[in-house]
Amino acid sequence: MGAESGTGRWWAAVCASYALVALVAGSLLPLDTEHLRASVGGFAVMNCHLDFPFGNEIPYHLQWDKDGETIFSWYSGDEAPRVADRWGGRVRRLGGGQLGLGRGSINVSAVRETDAGLYRCRVTFPNRSPPARNNGTFYYLEVDGGNLIVTPPMNSTVLEGERAELECLPKDPESVVQWYKDGVLLSELPELAERSELPPNGSLVIRLAVSTDLGEYQCRLSAPDGQMQSASAFLDVQYKAKVVYSPKERYLPFGKPASLDCHFSANPPLTNLRWEKDGFLFDPYNVPGVFYSMNGSLLFNRVDESHEGVYSCTPYNALGSEGASAGVRVRVSRAPALALRPAPLYLARLGASLALPCAAAPQPHAAPSLRWARKDGSELPVGRHSLDDGNLTIIDIEEEDRGVYVCTATNEADEVSVETELLIENVPPRAPYNLTALPSVDSIHVSWVPGHNGLEVDYNVWYRERSVSEWRTMKILTKGVTDATLVGLQPSTEYELRILSQDHIGDGLFSKPIFVRTLDPEGGEDQATAYAASATESTMTADAEEEMEVTVRLIDEGALVRWSRAPLDDSRCTVRWYRGDERELLASWHTHHDYLLVGSVEEGVEYEARVQCVSGVRGGAAVRVPQYARMRGVAAAAAAAALLLAALAAALWLARHRLRTCTRRHTRQHSHQHTRQHALPVKRPH
Repeated sequence: MGAESGTGRWWAAVCASYALVALVAGSLLPLDTEHLRASVGGFAVMNCHLDFPFGNEIPYHLQWDKDGETIFSWYSGDEAPRVADRWGGRVRRLGGGQLGLGRGSINVSAVRETDAGLYRCRVTFPNRSPPARNNGTFYYLEVDGGNLIVTPPMNSTVLEGERAELECLPKDPESVVQWYKDGVLLSELPELAERSELPPNGSLVIRLAVSTDLGEYQCRLSAPDGQMQSASAFLDVQYKAKVVYSPKERYLPFGKPASLDCHFSANPPLTNLRWEKDGFLFDPYNVPGVFYSMNGSLLFNRVDESHEGVYSCTPYNALGSEGASAGVRVRVSRAPALALRPAPLYLARLGASLALPCAAAPQPHAAPSLRWARKDGSELPVGRHSLDDGNLTIIDIEEEDRGVYVCTATNEADEVSVETELLIENVPPRAPYNLTALPSVDSIHVSWVPGHNGLEVDYNVWYRERSVSEWRTMKILTKGVTDATLVGLQPSTEYELRILSQDHIGDGLFSKPIFVRTLDPEGGEDQATAYAASATESTMTADAEEEMEVTVRLIDEGALVRWSRAPLDDSRCTVRWYRGDERELLASWHTHHDYLLVGSVEEGVEYEARVQCVSGVRGGAAVRVPQYARMRGVAAAAAAAALLLAALAAALWLARHRLRTCTRRHTRQHSHQHTRQHALPVKRPH
């Protein structure tokens, strides 16, 4: 100790001499001195590599001196270094691996004007001889900008509730000092400004520090001559570990992994976290399938009903704890299920309404929430949809409503979804018109004008003799062809012709009928010429302006009545629905559309629809509903007859097979007896 004290006194004398020489003649410094420059309020990093004997680390003592005064000292193995009072909070050891610096490097922050001078790093080895090696490093620090700030702020650490002070002493008392926190002017932070004071010396005083005061503070100084300077420091506010949020309930999904978090805040960092369940200590190490996470949360490998209960957590750090959280009621929830699902596919008409059902099965805890959405992410029909107990209703259906809709049931455990697709029944192709026919003796050539809107449409020619009720058809195989020739007809016979349009949706409307008479074989050719001009749709209909084509088609939902209208005609039409030959009026409707769905029809009954619009056009059509039950009975009888015939055929085959077997057996027996008779000894007469 005496030798070391002597060495210290000698080194202090040497450093004092260096300082004196530096003041008298600034150029007289140790030859290996490295010059550094820093501004007031800034920082300076000084490098120092540890040089161990033979490269093997042994116990050592690291010491930094300024102008012969020890400012930083650290013995290997100690927890914290010793720092001189004036340097407290401003000198920090950097250690190895940072920017290629040696393990003895330091950082001097919040540089002051008085920090200028000569610094030296020195390493000694107390347990070996010689106790030191040639590993000292000299730095000479020059400080700029001290003409405005004499004492800049320095990093500070306080406890929550204590008084915090950050210095910023100007050289000129007339200078103006402003404080900023994290780049925001202090006056713009009313809660912090209310707890703060700005003494005449330029310092910032926070009377009662809270955890949110933690951050970077900067003082900006403006001198009377317009010069400006700033310096920054970091304020660290420490407090006991505390719970910041605690929900009243948590739902964990049954059969799935889950976590239960403890929402806490701690500075210094968390050191321990304790859980309780139903008032008793809950140790996950004694509960199968439950673990601690790195942040103290409870991890459940597979949730079951045994995990229900009231949980609370208590966090701890080096300063202690502010207490346990409020109880969190943990409930185990099973995934939702749908009690009512929509059909996979819906077909709706333009302008109609449609209800899509969806309902969740009841749950013991909170009921699942239901929501509808379109799978493509677009909005539900704006202003045309409504939700009622999970059911989605769409009114005035439009073309853009086509798509896939998703109903999702969600609870705390999981969510389930079901999809349904909505298809729009488009308007069928319009009826062909302006039919023209040119007859011959046994054929009729008919042509027409398409009624579609650029769609790919197929055509079928329907024709019949006027005296015969049975229709015959001829399909036009080539798309785009608007004429056809009917052959094999009877001479001198009147025929009724209609053209039916079809597309990928289905049947469209029939054209208006045209009545054509084939030519007389004994007549002249001039009869065909005269007839071609008159056998047109326009001349064959007496009231072309007042009649329209009406069709009735059977569909799954009932009967679909359609009628032709002018493209811009939206006048109101009246539809009357009759039953049977006696024309019993069953119902009457009013609509602005060109179609109507009759909900229910009976088998084996003939119906007629009569349509009359305000515009003056009218028309009608009839349809007979097949007797599906009778047809099914006939089909069943036919099937039974087929089975009976099959059984008779099988019996006949079996009988024939047995007969053949008996015949073959009888033949073999007869042959055998015949052979035996020939084998007996023959008696010859004596």
